[in-house]
Amino acid sequence: HSLSGENKPDLKNLGNLFPKNFHAVQTGISTVQVSSYIPYQEELKQQWANDNWVSTQKIITTVDTSNWTMVVIYSINNPQTGWQNQSKLEYYFKVTGTTLGFLQLKMYAFSGADWKLQAQMDFSYDANDFLILVNQQMDFGAGLMPYSTTTYTNNSAGLPLTETIEQINFATFTMENYRKTTYLYNLNPKDLQTETRSDWRTNQWVDTLRTSYKRNANFLPTTELYQTFTAPSTLQNLNQYDYTYDGSNSYVMVRLYKYWDTNTNNWIESQKIIYTYSATNNVLSALDQRIDQNAWKDESRTTNYYSVDDNITKELYESYLSLTWVNQGQSLYSYNPTSVENGAITINDFELSDNFPNPFNPTTSINYELAAEGFVTLKVFDILGNEVAQLVHEFKAAGKYQISFDAKNISSQQLSSGTYFYQLQTEGRFRTKKMVLLR
Repeated sequence: HSLSGENKPDLKNLGNLFPKNFHAVQTGISTVQVSSYIPYQEELKQQWANDNWVSTQKIITTVDTSNWTMVVIYSINNPQTGWQNQSKLEYYFKVTGTTLGFLQLKMYAFSGADWKLQAQMDFSYDANDFLILVNQQMDFGAGLMPYSTTTYTNNSAGLPLTETIEQINFATFTMENYRKTTYLYNLNPKDLQTETRSDWRTNQWVDTLRTSYKRNANFLPTTELYQTFTAPSTLQNLNQYDYTYDGSNSYVMVRLYKYWDTNTNNWIESQKIIYTYSATNNVLSALDQRIDQNAWKDESRTTNYYSVDDNITKELYESYLSLTWVNQGQSLYSYNPTSVENGAITINDFELSDNFPNPFNPTTSINYELAAEGFVTLKVFDILGNEVAQLVHEFKAAGKYQISFDAKNISSQQLSSGTYFYQLQTEGRFRTKKMVLLR
């Protein structure tokens, strides 16, 4: 719970930390040090509405140390039908002493009656136990198929020197270069200085982004500078984070965000987050402030509460409005199975079918069925989660529907080839499917 910025964090709460930090694997960090673990954790998310707390989502995490697996189940609360399963993550680990490494991740979606495997990641290591390969498979409607491979080379500390991503070309069904990140270290192999991202364009690697670091004595970043390449050797500032630490140079006290103003060629301070800690170095509060008329103004804050054994029990989120703090949301944590069972079954009150054809060019049909009337939205998102099209946005009677998608965005421009997701939502419930556009 402490914000230390370590490359390999010490896990006091295995179940709580892993789902939120799985992105670390994408930078070649696949092992962590385990001091203790929590076999069961339940997180209940609530929103403040009409002067009451309304439960919206539940996240149940279980850890089995007999075979070192972790299961995370996400469910959402429907006011009419109650709790229903939404998605599930299954983690598989290898353990050497106190070092725990990823072996496999499986991602499921709940179909209304059972779990459907949507994606899988497998991790491979060399003789030094350094991560060297991540294979990702995804289900586009006909079972798992290869989607991407990420290959690593590492330094003597097991941290990445290069990360090369290949993705499937759905026209040829072969892997092609997609993105590469090159990591440059100082004399100390843990002292990362720069990350340079390159994209594969016209059969060559083209540098696109760079992140540069300055670090303290504990090799924690004091500055993160983000720049874009405007020419092969020309960098343009984008934004920067500055970190202020406590006296031990271990815990972040202030994180300052600023952006580069291209009109004045100056850094403009925009946001800062101020942290406080308990005597046991758990984060007690995070105060978010923004610049308004050249002065720092409170924007929002998060306050954490802990049990006597340092397990988090509540996270409270508030906004600062009209000179007072107003409840927005909270997460309540418990560590004993007390509410939703892992095998809960969803009431199947609507259905979203696989699009056909898939892959497609230039059009595809999407079918869905409503068991009851309600307001319906059907949206299309790109692989980064950006909404690119809205196909339905209206009240619908119960029944079966079909809609044709012509691969155009909100501005009626043609979408480029790639993977997209279409999501049907009605009365607070939603389902998502994947489709592939091949030009």
